[in-house]
Amino acid sequence: MKKSIVIITCFIFISCSTQMKINKSKDIDILIKTPVKLITDEPVMFTIKNNSNSTYVIDPYGFVGNSYWMLNNEKLNPINFSRGYRSREDIDCRNDLIILNPKQKMDTTLSLNFMERAIYDFSKTGRYTRIIESRHNGKNGMLLGCKQYINELERKGYRLLDDSIDAKIPFVK
Repeated sequence: MKKSIVIITCFIFISCSTQMKINKSKDIDILIKTPVKLITDEPVMFTIKNNSNSTYVIDPYGFVGNSYWMLNNEKLNPINFSRGYRSREDIDCRNDLIILNPKQKMDTTLSLNFMERAIYDFSKTGRYTRIIESRHNGKNGMLLGCKQYINELERKGYRLLDDSIDAKIPFVK
């Protein structure tokens, strides 16, 4: 009887989430626990893991591509678009860029498609999925004014992440 209670209690408190790799690189893993809770005012956390012996530079705003939301396998239409743009000074680059040392692992936030300006309505119930196809490279990482700082780091032997994301990330409400 006691064994049954312990086993049932364990099943109640075990969460059923898994980590999903969303990028293509073998040196760097970008992982997300799925399904992700859809909380619009909280950032989504990613785990970045360096599997190599190199130090990598990752711009959290350096992913650019195509992304959209789906609800129950139907593409959502945006209800609005945000305005404005982001630019950075050298000090911003030093604060923003992620320096990932060999074999290091960290939890952080990322913008998986910096150019996306769409605003969506998440009030309906159902299965939400975020579709993302984006790329992180020197061109994208320097869009916001970090060229000088990134070049400085590369001269020191750091490597700028050159990677792509092709993911369908499930969300739950």
